[in-house]
Amino acid sequence: MKRNLLFLLCLVILCSCEPKTYKFAVLCDTRSDAEKNGKLGVNVSAIKAVCTHLKADGAEFVLAPGDFICGNVSWYSPQPPSNDNQYKTFLEAAQSAGVGLPGSGEHVVLYPVRGNHECYQNILPGDSIRASWKRHMGNLLPQNGPEDELGFSYSFEHKGALFVALDQYAHASDSQKEGIGINQEWLNEELDKHPNAKHVFAFGHTPAFAAKHQDCLGEDSIARNRFLQSIENRSGVYFCGHDHFYARANIPVYANNGDVKSRIQQVITPSGAPFLTGSRDDNQKWDGQYKNKDVNKETYIDNSLGYQLVTVTGNKVTVEYIATFDASTFQVDDKGVYHYTFNENWEKWNFAILDRFSYEIPNQILQ
Repeated sequence: MKRNLLFLLCLVILCSCEPKTYKFAVLCDTRSDAEKNGKLGVNVSAIKAVCTHLKADGAEFVLAPGDFICGNVSWYSPQPPSNDNQYKTFLEAAQSAGVGLPGSGEHVVLYPVRGNHECYQNILPGDSIRASWKRHMGNLLPQNGPEDELGFSYSFEHKGALFVALDQYAHASDSQKEGIGINQEWLNEELDKHPNAKHVFAFGHTPAFAAKHQDCLGEDSIARNRFLQSIENRSGVYFCGHDHFYARANIPVYANNGDVKSRIQQVITPSGAPFLTGSRDDNQKWDGQYKNKDVNKETYIDNSLGYQLVTVTGNKVTVEYIATFDASTFQVDDKGVYHYTFNENWEKWNFAILDRFSYEIPNQILQ
């Protein structure tokens, strides 16, 4: 009897010492354009497909770094739906698959942060655009950001990790192409408040180092470098979007003297926004080359949409890009322009793991 009790006690101790595992997902860029890949400013089919699959994969919550809607743009013909209607369409599509904002009652909680399309004020003024975000998104998010960014930037804890949503457009220009940045003072305070957070996961709309589009955190390289320095000891990945293709790169964290002191992964996730076609000078296909020579390209996948599934087990983090090529077909004409035909029959799309990497804290890339 005593031997059995001792065995059970040892088993309980061993089980309690095993690292706990949890999963979360990342989706980004689900907007539509004015053509065929969505309704009311969002790609409804892509949202339903991605949310259905990430929930089935066991994600407990979702990080979402921007461009959920097409927004208040002047080029949408004949005119864009209101941002209010676009947000409602996005949220209804996600909720139909069991994904919703904090307090919505949905099983998988969505944590969004704005992209440039949530910020455009081509027709309506900025105050109106910000108010629409607050009504439909911001008021339900953690209210612990900078004083002038409540409901825009925020943080939350989950199982000993710190998650930080970084609104990069709080002080951007009207075009949303200049003034992109983060509130580093606030971020430093959040990091100081959570000294025991083993992992820090930061997410924002634009890359730290530009891939195709050059409007990103690299606009102010000094501020960008401070941001990466602040998270490097507890983070091995930065999640972003903006480019509408999948790209993973090993990016440098610079010391103050300009030397590369360490590296983390930068992951760009496409979840349904229109692919680049090459039909305009500002819409050319990416050549896969980063302008910064210290950025090492790991993976580049065009014409897919999907999500990241992140598995955290103790010090180890594994990130998988789970995606499909079934959302569209395309033809390339004699001028090299891609012409896409979009498929809304999302229940038939086949998803697979297209990329994977792991790291451990302290930051060490495993594969």
